[in-house]
Amino acid sequence: MGLSLAYSILVTDMKILVITPDGDIGRRVMAELLSPEFTVRVIPDDSAGLPEEWIEQVEVIAGPTDNAETLLRALAGVGSVLWCIPAGTNQEIEPFACALSRAMREVGTPRLVTISTAGCGLIRSAGIIPSQPAIEAILDKSGAMIRHLRCGLLTESRFSQGQSILEKGTFSLPVPGEILVPLVEADDGVDVALRWLVRQDWEGIERLVVSGPRPVLL
Repeated sequence: MGLSLAYSILVTDMKILVITPDGDIGRRVMAELLSPEFTVRVIPDDSAGLPEEWIEQVEVIAGPTDNAETLLRALAGVGSVLWCIPAGTNQEIEPFACALSRAMREVGTPRLVTISTAGCGLIRSAGIIPSQPAIEAILDKSGAMIRHLRCGLLTESRFSQGQSILEKGTFSLPVPGEILVPLVEADDGVDVALRWLVRQDWEGIERLVVSGPRPVLL
């Protein structure tokens, strides 16, 4: 993929923090950011699980992502942050969102890009991600300029049902059959995330839909 010239024109030597760099989108973003234009810092779930070549090129901040000291160290001097919001209930995610929001406000971090749980704002009444709008609202209090990227369900996440897809041409989700489910490839989400992470010409808070060419009726 690579960063386009359009991105590079807007880039200065900047530091970017990636939280949860080992997910479908996070690890792809990391691969694109490992270039001389950026200093990349990460808070991994397990630094031992990072590729060896990454460890040599990034600043690793060890510690839980809901810990104030960890976040303050990680955010120091950072120009933008990527947080791939994990799936879960409001109770599971809320402490992480609150801690990040408080730390960003204290440090004065200018920009945040979030990858919301797949389907946020797109699959209505599906019961998959009831907490996501509340999590975004918590982060909105950080004082940062934010782009919440609401991705469709990742096509790659369906690979675990590969046998059913090959044999029956079907895959399943815990969603009523009449609901249209938007799908998106991880690389599409990466491209949009990179665009906002490296640019410094945007302001405010927006929620943006990232989806494929058309929804799929399950």
